[in-house]
Amino acid sequence: MKLKKINIVIILLSVVALIAYIIWSEGFTNLINVLASVKPFWMFCALALMLLYWLLEGVVLHICVKRFHKAQQFSKTMRTTMIGQFFNCVTPSASGGQPMQAFYMTRTGVPLGIAGCTLITKFIVYQTTLTIYSLVILIFNWKFFVQQVPGFSWLVLLGFVVNAAVMVGLICICCFRRFTQWASRGLVRLLAKIHLVKDKEKRLQYIDDELDKFYESVTMMKQNVGMIVQMVLLTVVQLTAYFSITYFIHLSLELHPASYMLILAAQSFVLMISSFVPLPGAVGGAELSFYTFYQIFFSQGTLNMAMLFWRFLTFYMPILVGLFFVIPVKGKEKKEEMLQGEKQKSVPEASRTE
Repeated sequence: MKLKKINIVIILLSVVALIAYIIWSEGFTNLINVLASVKPFWMFCALALMLLYWLLEGVVLHICVKRFHKAQQFSKTMRTTMIGQFFNCVTPSASGGQPMQAFYMTRTGVPLGIAGCTLITKFIVYQTTLTIYSLVILIFNWKFFVQQVPGFSWLVLLGFVVNAAVMVGLICICCFRRFTQWASRGLVRLLAKIHLVKDKEKRLQYIDDELDKFYESVTMMKQNVGMIVQMVLLTVVQLTAYFSITYFIHLSLELHPASYMLILAAQSFVLMISSFVPLPGAVGGAELSFYTFYQIFFSQGTLNMAMLFWRFLTFYMPILVGLFFVIPVKGKEKKEEMLQGEKQKSVPEASRTE
């Protein structure tokens, strides 16, 4: 997958805009004073939680892959994980993560069918766990945030509905295979009639292939309930680690700690709201939602700095670290293309035209 230049430009502009905004709003001197007051231990804890999030992401995926591909090595699964982290961050709506993970898995010996099934299974587990987790948090903290955040009801309900719709859609697809196939093929034919789909037959075949992979995953999940329960429990720990990052950033910047549960709840709301922003890393939406919810807990002098630290740990750092896992794969891909080109050049022109 080649990165579109516009995505790179958006990410670079987001970095410059965020830093420029903080310097403009806080003043350079004040910014230096806040940085000097940071408590390193708590900031290290926030960093450790992000590393734990990556580790658990890899462990959950490895449990699934190892179940059906015994030769899989954990080091390869972790590289797959970090490749996914990188492309999730640099593509709109995290659309590039799974395709690149599947590409790398097949390159390292995982059969395409197993790669596709395990990635789909993990997505179903993650999306379902996230939606239920967020619903529980929403129920227990609704009253507090309704009183503190203007427009909270509409903001969070919109984000929750988006995530819940994905989960319900997955459940419906799981339960109604014939209807799903009929509806999907009908939609393709309709789009072809109004000239929004060019190659109808190719698209229909693609739909059938993807649905076959999906139902292979559903069958696999039904036959491995114990594995799914294990994946769900680890995903709950993973989400808790991710949502807790801001709490430790708060401890590193503020003198008086706020409620852990409220900060964790706010982070889940930030994720829900920013999930429907169709830009790399939910640029703009993530920052705005963070500011909206966390102005309750941070003082005005530290809020913007907290946002910068949070975005670095959860967005910019995965790009920087993930790049070290992506470059070797890209290099190997280019090397193979060059070797293939050399082989074609070595074939006599006459033999190529026969």
